[in-house]
Amino acid sequence: MEQKTGLNRLWVMALISALISFLVYFALPPSVPELARRTLGIFTLSIILWVSEAVPLYAVSMLAVCLEIIFLYPISAKNFFAPFGSDIIILFMGGFVLSKAISKHRAGEMLASRLIAPFAHSPTRLIFAVLFVTAISSMWMSNSATAAMMFAILSPALKEMPHHFSLRSALIVAVAFGANIGGIGTPVGSPPNAICLAALRSAGHSVSFLQWMLAAVPLMLILLVIAGIIICRYFKPAPDGNLHLYFKTAQPLGKEGWMVFLIMGSAVVLWLSAGLHGMNEGAVALLAATALAVLGLVDRSDIISIDWDILILMWGGLTFSYAMTATGLTDWVAALPFSHGSRFSMDALFILGSIGLSTLMSNTAAANILIPLAVTLSKAEPVSGAILAAMGTSLDIALPISTPPNAIAFSHGGITVKQMLTVSLWVTPFSILLLFVWSRYVLPAIFG
Repeated sequence: MEQKTGLNRLWVMALISALISFLVYFALPPSVPELARRTLGIFTLSIILWVSEAVPLYAVSMLAVCLEIIFLYPISAKNFFAPFGSDIIILFMGGFVLSKAISKHRAGEMLASRLIAPFAHSPTRLIFAVLFVTAISSMWMSNSATAAMMFAILSPALKEMPHHFSLRSALIVAVAFGANIGGIGTPVGSPPNAICLAALRSAGHSVSFLQWMLAAVPLMLILLVIAGIIICRYFKPAPDGNLHLYFKTAQPLGKEGWMVFLIMGSAVVLWLSAGLHGMNEGAVALLAATALAVLGLVDRSDIISIDWDILILMWGGLTFSYAMTATGLTDWVAALPFSHGSRFSMDALFILGSIGLSTLMSNTAAANILIPLAVTLSKAEPVSGAILAAMGTSLDIALPISTPPNAIAFSHGGITVKQMLTVSLWVTPFSILLLFVWSRYVLPAIFG
């Protein structure tokens, strides 16, 4: 019965999305180039299917690529295949492999537990330690892997704490928020970041690994402090004289764990020093992943289990960035009156749109929709617009369904939807305000 209901919903959404796409195609004025009309029609269909989640998100990306190949002829199919082998996809694939190795050999768990344990004598310090350690880990690992790792470290303590213990709830929220906020810190921290870099490079704007961190890390740190203050004031965790007994450091690393750290550290140094040696970030990620595979630190099962669906989802977004430029859709949209709105109105569109849309759907799917539009609409400030859209998708921390870390946190119990929503309703306005400040003062200083 459920399967039949699912098929019926699929057919209904397919018909609705196809109908709206055709209406968009025929409603466009004659001045729009034919291939641009088709591109916007395909984009509209993909948006509806991504938002409705009537089919898996990666399947929508595959459908979009197929439709682009069929309907955007004479553009060669090779141009739509190329993004899947782009430096951005390889960068993220390498990041996924590094994340697997860190989790497999418990390197991250050992380091995180050692960083947290010294702060386990004070509830306030412990909350801030969990927030910051989670965020720093999420800069280099997927946010879901980071949340899983942190709960593996905290689980013995959480099991000892009563369910009504306010510190228990505060720590669960701290892991979720830290993993989400930390994702903005590096290009490999979250798929929207990579989609943003690829879209900007496709439009002729180069953003380096170091430039991204210079823009994102200060914002991340400020947001973590704000989130920590709000969590502490909301939950008001009471002191517990036995608090330090709940936390124990992980076992020392073996040889494999230290090798993973060495390879990870080398990759980070090469990413940050790209201006000196000129090596592409994707090439660095591939070298790191290759070293892990050759040395046996990851095996076939690890490679199979990385998030290939996320890479396919990103692929769909990258092909749209290319198609919009190649078909002239970008130029047509940029000439529309509303695309010449004030700087404030454009920033508001990307910030509020990204946070709002990604609260209700996948961050990566939301980035696929908004980032190409941001590059297109903010012709005067495409770098700022795209970065705001990318960062906004990582700051949708309102609901358990908003992000994988939120869902993982909620599954551990001890936290209600109301509590998570209430805390986020305090954190989110600060996030929005800071993004406006960043767009006005910080991003222009870094990216000119």
